[in-house]
Amino acid sequence: MARLGELLVAAGLLTAEQLERALRAQVMWGARLGTNLVELGLIDLDVLSTNLGRQHHLPAALARHFERVDHELQLLLSPDIAETFCCVPLIRTGPRRDIVVAAASPLTKKALERVADELVVEPHQLIVSIAAELRIRYQLERVYEIARPARFMRASAERVTSFPQFETLPEFEDSAVNIVVERTAPPLADPPAPAPAPELELAAAQEDDLAIAVALVEQPSQPTVSPLPFADLDDLPADVAVDAAVPRAVEQETSSGRERRKYVRTIADAEPEKAALGRIAIRRVAVTPPVGIIEPTSSTKTLGETTRSIRRATDRDRVAELSMDALFRFAPSCHAATMLVVRGQIATSWKGFCRSGAPHPELAVPLDQPGLVARAAHRNLTAWGPCSDLSPIDQRLMSSLGHDDGVLLVVPVSIGGDVMCVMAMVTEPDAASTTAESIAAAAGAAFARLMRNASR
Repeated sequence: MARLGELLVAAGLLTAEQLERALRAQVMWGARLGTNLVELGLIDLDVLSTNLGRQHHLPAALARHFERVDHELQLLLSPDIAETFCCVPLIRTGPRRDIVVAAASPLTKKALERVADELVVEPHQLIVSIAAELRIRYQLERVYEIARPARFMRASAERVTSFPQFETLPEFEDSAVNIVVERTAPPLADPPAPAPAPELELAAAQEDDLAIAVALVEQPSQPTVSPLPFADLDDLPADVAVDAAVPRAVEQETSSGRERRKYVRTIADAEPEKAALGRIAIRRVAVTPPVGIIEPTSSTKTLGETTRSIRRATDRDRVAELSMDALFRFAPSCHAATMLVVRGQIATSWKGFCRSGAPHPELAVPLDQPGLVARAAHRNLTAWGPCSDLSPIDQRLMSSLGHDDGVLLVVPVSIGGDVMCVMAMVTEPDAASTTAESIAAAAGAAFARLMRNASR
């Protein structure tokens, strides 16, 4: 099966350089390649869905197919099954009243059987269509109230994170020597405003949560891609697609395929009455202390050996897990920590731990407001401050990590001088930052290597 990126380049919808940029974004941001392409403003959701359908030889479910749906049909599918298989029923169609199901990827035989069982039809009566992951995530939230993780929502500002150019990614020697960076904490002053980045031009005629207008670059002739017998649901055979193009109207649904734009809710948006607790009304991810779980023999390793393992990690999640495990074991004065990924003008939590065993929160920190996370990200310097001197943003961050006293320490993880993520932690007063900086340097080396590999 052809890769999505290859299809898009062959169709002249992307340049090779744009594809490399999205692959690097995927290393840091996670999720699927198509999701990163949309978030970088390189393609829109319908173009992505059409090419996903071409890749999997299935019809594409486009925005207009979500406009009017059979709401009662959708409620026949339980939220658990919808979330497990990342799919949403749309309509009944054709003389047999087959059911069109939009999914983020082709459904396996087992998945078809389970979905068909809940919808009270035979598996062969399901017409599976492909839709972009971002659109399916939104539909799961709208129909089944399955909250989207912050990862799949817009940042509060329409800015694109810069990624290091291929030639600027540093090469790191594979060494067990621990990298120690000595820094003096900068004074607690507001960070300078970041240089303006070009804003993405949003499609004026669309209300889609993630619809982005794209200026396509004209490409030289590319290898042709074999056409499908149908491109989307409208092109299904006449005996099947009787009403697929214009689903039956449902009175209680006026617009199911689009929404007014919704942004990530950051800790700056916490309700005033909740400010004292510093909590935000978003889900919390249960994470047990990582020690002894990530690698059975990890407790026997030195810090140098551990940072070497981080540099050699094979994927982004492994890098984050090993980094948090290293903090847990080699920084005993660290009570809680979280790794925050920089995406536009926010930093969203990824991996972390609370030494007390409390759940690790999912949260988002604004980078366009004064705070230690913003300072570390903008200046590429370690930043810290005692609880008595923290800004409101920092106080809420510390409280969200389960502590109201101590020191908040933020260490940047950079690649070629660009900060891709930060490690925020609550520590004891006078605790040294060198261990955390060594771990951050190893994580940066690992991410740089993964970006290089993704571009090859």
